[in-house]
Amino acid sequence: MPEFFVFKAGKYPQGDWPKERVKKFVDAYDPDKGYEAPVVIGHRYYASNDEGQHAHGWVQSLRMDNNGKVYATIPEFSAEARHAIADKKLRYISVEIYEFDKTGEGDPPYLKAVALLGRDTPAVKGTKIPAIFSIFSGGVVNTTDEENNTSTFTRKVSEEEVQKLFAKEQENKQEEAGMDKTAELQAQLEKSKAQIAELEKNASALAAFQKENEELKSAGKKQEAEAFFGKLRDEGKLPPAMFDKAVALDVRLGEEDRKEVRALFSGLETKVNLSGKHFADKNNAPAEAASGSELTAKIRAFQKEHKMSSFSDAAAALFAQKPELFKEETHA
Repeated sequence: MPEFFVFKAGKYPQGDWPKERVKKFVDAYDPDKGYEAPVVIGHRYYASNDEGQHAHGWVQSLRMDNNGKVYATIPEFSAEARHAIADKKLRYISVEIYEFDKTGEGDPPYLKAVALLGRDTPAVKGTKIPAIFSIFSGGVVNTTDEENNTSTFTRKVSEEEVQKLFAKEQENKQEEAGMDKTAELQAQLEKSKAQIAELEKNASALAAFQKENEELKSAGKKQEAEAFFGKLRDEGKLPPAMFDKAVALDVRLGEEDRKEVRALFSGLETKVNLSGKHFADKNNAPAEAASGSELTAKIRAFQKEHKMSSFSDAAAALFAQKPELFKEETHA
């Protein structure tokens, strides 16, 4: 965090400040238990407007080095103060110190405020004529207010300290940019999650629709096959024992194969006995028969073996040789 050189042990027109006294001053500062010193613009006891009451930063801690120099840690300044310093509108940094050790035995001095000054030199009510001398870099104006037991010590702000101020500002901007970027990425992530969820929902709905469509399509094919083969059965061209098998086979086949199989069954001769009953029924059908896929494979194999160009011709020839392959499955 930025530190600013604000005071130094030494002899002043207001009195002596040996290291021992300065150390008591530094050790006494505790913003958590006592008074938190603000950073202000100008030495003001009473503000004439709301803005004059504003603090432009807060002193977090004080420390003294081996040479008696006192440094104030000020985490951040207001934007108004930072830019005024950068524009050289404020040029001096000053400390106001309560000299409680002058009025109470054993009481330590305490930091009242850090003031940023431009046009004004320290001007405290009831002060003596300021004495100007050089103990800090850039010259110092020191005043004392004996009535209020307050001393003021001022020095010029260095370029190095100005850079510290804006280094902190840049760091803050980077942190804010990082937070903004994180928030933006988080928003994009949430948006992507929502889009993915919507896609998954749509995909699920599409899959359900496709499944339903396939089921409806299959049901429609079966209904249409039952109508076609039911007509052949009623005409006496298809044995009742073969009806379910023919329907199941028809539903599983592609359009071209369906056409050929239907042409095959349509070309069968009517086979009924004198009583009008089919010779082939469930009672005299063979016990074993091939499944639809097995039957198609057997027809294909028969077609290939006999070098037949037509699937329907091969099916008719195989049916003539082994009609039991075309029977309906027997159910217990």
